[in-house]
Amino acid sequence: MDEGKGKSREEILAAIKAKADAIRAQRTSAPPSGQPAPPTAATSLETPVSSLNAAGRPFTKAQNPKVKAFATVTQGVELTVDKLEDENVKKLLGGLGAYQNPLRRGVWQLDYRYYEEAKRRLAQAGYELEEDQYGRIPLKQWNPQLGGWSKVER
Repeated sequence: MDEGKGKSREEILAAIKAKADAIRAQRTSAPPSGQPAPPTAATSLETPVSSLNAAGRPFTKAQNPKVKAFATVTQGVELTVDKLEDENVKKLLGGLGAYQNPLRRGVWQLDYRYYEEAKRRLAQAGYELEEDQYGRIPLKQWNPQLGGWSKVER
């Protein structure tokens, strides 16, 4: 680069590096007004990224945290939630294959294999789970071999 036309390449690179260092220092320092720093990612729930929540949008605080889980005869679990919670459930459980029951509003279907992970995510998000069962087998012990329509020969 010609010296008469402006800054040299080294000067430009030095200016860019100084600006980047200043931005990094500003981000790591405490707010000047004495306000507490915003909470770190470790204190918040990391919202799972799935095709239904591709941007990884965070969930909102639960308006009605009651969720009723019901084991079905079709190797699934039905999660009954308030209509206000549909968007949160979609964000939290969409990657596990949860989908809304087309015949019953406010009911989400989930394969029993993913129920433990769904329970963990819902509890971490502040939801209270009430479990119910189909027949004589509790939901915690339920699997297709013990109940449902499948018959396993031994």
